[in-house]
Amino acid sequence: MIGVVSDPTRVPVEIRPARVVDVPALAAVLARAFARDPMVTWPMVTDVDLVARIRAMFETVDIAFTAEGWMYEAGDGLGAMTLLPPGSEARQAELEAAASAAIDALMPDAGERYGRMWGWIAETLPAERHWLLDQLAVEPAEQGRGIGGAMLRFAASRAEADDLPLYVETGTAANVAWYERFGFRVVIEGDAPGGGPHVWFMRRDPVAGPSAALRQG
Repeated sequence: MIGVVSDPTRVPVEIRPARVVDVPALAAVLARAFARDPMVTWPMVTDVDLVARIRAMFETVDIAFTAEGWMYEAGDGLGAMTLLPPGSEARQAELEAAASAAIDALMPDAGERYGRMWGWIAETLPAERHWLLDQLAVEPAEQGRGIGGAMLRFAASRAEADDLPLYVETGTAANVAWYERFGFRVVIEGDAPGGGPHVWFMRRDPVAGPSAALRQG
């Protein structure tokens, strides 16, 4: 699915499925954007080669997600998003298990923090059918141009089309108000076990049809 999400005050942004060949460049965007995000940095344990290790983590995960059709690119490498469809949890678990050795090798504790935090997140997410916005990032130099909002409206439109809620989790307090602008609300919050970051779990309920999602924000 390809969509052009426009705003009269912004340049229209094309959102399109990513290709596997695009993943290294998109992983670099994600690494730069998430270099200070607690949910990404805490599991890494150390700041040594932090951005390089974050990039390798995203590349490992997102090659598999892209092959499933779950990763999207905004513009020409301006932003990246993974959007996980309802009913994909078992497949996600298979892909994560296959990638676990490569991810664990990136961390001094062999992935102990990473597994603990993401296991807790998986247990905390709802059992109901839903779409999950798993990653969303904009190249830092391009932030403030509406690219993130365009991706978020695209994600909301997919959930709207299925009449299902859209979930996201964030470990950055400033993001909470931003997501609220697009109709999300906090449904659960808490600290990841073992001294991990505080995480807000947010839900956006379907409203009056697909077009309503594009008018939010």
